[in-house]
Amino acid sequence: MPEIFQVDRADRIIDILYGVATGRATITHRKLAFRVGTRPDVLGHPLERVSRRAVERGEPMWSVLVVSAETGTPGPGFFGLARRLRAEYRDLSDAEILRLESDRCYEAAVSARPA
Repeated sequence: MPEIFQVDRADRIIDILYGVATGRATITHRKLAFRVGTRPDVLGHPLERVSRRAVERGEPMWSVLVVSAETGTPGPGFFGLARRLRAEYRDLSDAEILRLESDRCYEAAVSARPA
């Protein structure tokens, strides 16, 4: 019997967001939802899992790259979670968190590229 390989949705999202980061870009909720086969309004839980898993692994919060088509920024839930997961963000503005965490993603993507 052939072996069945399953990919966790959070892992799939991380892979997509890593690719987005290599291009120093962002992706809208709608486009990400399409790529993982779900609706944009149900991405909240998987994106939280992505953020928690990334912080536990010492990685950037890849979910910062998932933005609203209207505002070009992550939803307010991202900023609250970032403040809870990273003590250094507790007193920072949303704009500062956005800049710092986006930079972490872009730097991690560049440093992981093979020479």
